[in-house]
Amino acid sequence: MKIAIVGERERATAWEKHLRKLTTVKEVTITTSLSDSAGLDAVLLIDDTKDNLHRLLNSVKAGNHTYLISKLPTDKALLEKLYHVSEEAHVNVQFSHWPSMSESMNWIHKEIPKPELIQIKKESVPLNNRVLSPDDFHHNWVDELALIIKWMGGNIHRYEVKPVIVDSNYLGLTITLRFENASLASMQFLATAESEIHQRIFSNRTLMANCDVTKQKVKLYRGNNGDRLTIQEKKFDPSDTAEWSIMQFIKSIQLEQETVFSPYQALRTANALDQIKSLMEKD
Repeated sequence: MKIAIVGERERATAWEKHLRKLTTVKEVTITTSLSDSAGLDAVLLIDDTKDNLHRLLNSVKAGNHTYLISKLPTDKALLEKLYHVSEEAHVNVQFSHWPSMSESMNWIHKEIPKPELIQIKKESVPLNNRVLSPDDFHHNWVDELALIIKWMGGNIHRYEVKPVIVDSNYLGLTITLRFENASLASMQFLATAESEIHQRIFSNRTLMANCDVTKQKVKLYRGNNGDRLTIQEKKFDPSDTAEWSIMQFIKSIQLEQETVFSPYQALRTANALDQIKSLMEKD
């Protein structure tokens, strides 16, 4: 495969090292512009600018399978256009939604593919006690929202949203999402904590997984047909996540399968995010 990495050279070089390890990749070029490359099998687009969805759309229109490495975009109109264009062109698009690509989350998902309950708690330490801008505030928890929507799968039946607001500044948020299949997800986010906390809990009637995201440590609780629980503990190394994500992207192209995190999943997240923002503004 011939693959181009489009983006700032220092970051592109780090991703090139991952690509060079793969036997299916025969040629890698680093460039700052899509127009500099031709005859490609795929593109890694490293772009955190506000125009990244436009550049991604141009890459897809050129027929390039493209992996966008950036914060998760949330522009609903552009994501909807991207979804339709990529479907019509039979071009694979993958977003770097890191929770979907972490080894710990994939292990939990194999154990609990259909959770009835997801609980997420995230607390962040502000830099220099500064209040986050609205965009930065939302970006701090949108990956968690995307994870919930991807795992639960069904439509959201009811939103319950309560922000923490001080002098028109968002400091925190509590969300409860009730899905049509009766499953439930809740998330608590605090942007003004004294220490970092990031916990995800997934459960059904027979299993519960408790993940300390910062330490990448998971405890799996399993019923033992009595009054005892079996507890399995695993520790994960996040250093292989980027390389694994590339492997999955290439695999999706070769097998003509959906990517790990696709435009459809990004669009569903953007739709939910818009609904949540609207409810926050009404509070």
